[in-house]
Amino acid sequence: MRAIILAATAVVTVALTSSAFAQKTVQQQMDEMKAKDPQGFAACQALATSRGYRIGQPDYEGQAVMMFIEGCLMGRGR
Repeated sequence: MRAIILAATAVVTVALTSSAFAQKTVQQQMDEMKAKDPQGFAACQALATSRGYRIGQPDYEGQAVMMFIEGCLMGRGR
């Protein structure tokens, strides 16, 4: 019984640790989006700026801008 609990704990710990290291920064994700569609990215970034988003902000605000641009790019593809 202890071995099963220990093994399950080890698996969960490894899974959580590996997912934490796999996360990319906001800047890395923005760079990837820009590389895939430079013109669309520029248009969506301009739209984000016109709607009051501040470009180049770290953490929470940067995440919001990235999510807006990502959604804008998805909408352009449809």
